[in-house]
Amino acid sequence: MILHSRLAQARKRATDWRQALEVALGPLHSTGYTRAGYCQGVIDNTLEWGPYYIVAPGVALPHARPEQGAKANGIAVTTLEEPVYFGHEDCDPVWLLFALCATDASAHLATIQRISALLADEDLLAQLREARTDTHLLSLLNACEHQEE
Repeated sequence: MILHSRLAQARKRATDWRQALEVALGPLHSTGYTRAGYCQGVIDNTLEWGPYYIVAPGVALPHARPEQGAKANGIAVTTLEEPVYFGHEDCDPVWLLFALCATDASAHLATIQRISALLADEDLLAQLREARTDTHLLSLLNACEHQEE
């Protein structure tokens, strides 16, 4: 699921939803998966449509349309030290962000299906929440990925 160690971030700090998006989406840009405007695209979309990417209590899958700056298919995972409110009545506050970028709809759907399988595993979610280092977070995600194969 995660190909680069810089795409897993444990216990990052954010003061609000915008900063949480910047923190979560930053690794996709720094590793070459997105263009510079991709995060702003997610922010703009949020301002227009609300937090459409909140999928479960405490969990967000922030993403924008491919034409808003996706260069390659990628995912970055971030846990927050303190959960942040996005303005979602049922699922706030958010502590886990799976930042996505996809170049086409089929890649986007395949990634969401893989994440959905992870979200069904309550034990894994508890372990992700407790992960104190980026390395530990990455190892939990990679172990889960290998179990699916």
